[in-house]
Amino acid sequence: MNPDFISLSCFGGSAGNCLLLIKSLVLRIPTNQGIIAAAILYTETVFNKFMSINLRKGAVTMESRSESAPGAELTESKNFFSRLAGVYFSPREAFREIGLSPKVLVPIIAMLVIGTLAGLYLSRNLDMESMMAGRMEEAVAAGKMTQEQMEQQLALVSKFASTQVIVFAALGSLAVALIIAAGFKLISSLIGAENRFKSVFAVTIYAMIAVSIIQYALIVLILSLKGSGGVDISNINSLVASNLGAVFAGILGEDALPKFFMRLAGYVDLFAIWIIALLAIGYSAVSRKLKTSTAAIWIAGVYAVIAVIGAAASSMFG
Repeated sequence: MNPDFISLSCFGGSAGNCLLLIKSLVLRIPTNQGIIAAAILYTETVFNKFMSINLRKGAVTMESRSESAPGAELTESKNFFSRLAGVYFSPREAFREIGLSPKVLVPIIAMLVIGTLAGLYLSRNLDMESMMAGRMEEAVAAGKMTQEQMEQQLALVSKFASTQVIVFAALGSLAVALIIAAGFKLISSLIGAENRFKSVFAVTIYAMIAVSIIQYALIVLILSLKGSGGVDISNINSLVASNLGAVFAGILGEDALPKFFMRLAGYVDLFAIWIIALLAIGYSAVSRKLKTSTAAIWIAGVYAVIAVIGAAASSMFG
């Protein structure tokens, strides 16, 4: 056989084909044919085992890469501040990236820190004793306590109220985020949407952090400019005048409209609408078989029910 043909076959073909070609040629040589044949068969066996082991290793490596980093070829995980900035300027892309890698530890810490700082500021800058005194005077007028009891309990109640503000601001937001995420996860199972609770929870935390930063910043700014006189902690959101209740109270007076209507108007809030919009965008971005409009209708519907119940309760017992 032509040596050039042998060279081309080994160079252009696979190692297995080259080995078979050499085997067929050597076996034609009559001298020591048995020894040579045995050597070639042994070499062929070792070669086949080597190729089999490498193929299995390659398959395992590719499989482990695909399992360990799903969606890694699409995007690189961003840090907390990049994601938070994305919620403000490109929420859909930010929430989609959050859904691929829903890390919640840092956002939870950030939410607790923001809430704690806000609670400390409010407890130190609002006149908690005056607010408690006003409420306790109503109790005295209703005959629920005497004037002496009020004076004895006022300092203790004011101190407890300050602590309550800090704790609620820190832990209350996290509890609300958990409730919202769990509620929408339940809604998702009812409407056939597919998502993971961790992704839904991460979206909820980022949306609430983004809105709360702006809301707290405005409250601090207004309190710094106008002072805290006459501000009630139970209606602190009206300080920004971001809801219809505050607008109606400023134009018509607090008693111009029925109490239920005023309480209900207080739920029509710009910050609440912003959160609903962010949640609808975020939930649809991390879910399958869910449109943004569908998510918005469900979230707004649940919020409307809560608003009616809250307004009715506060107008009857508040």
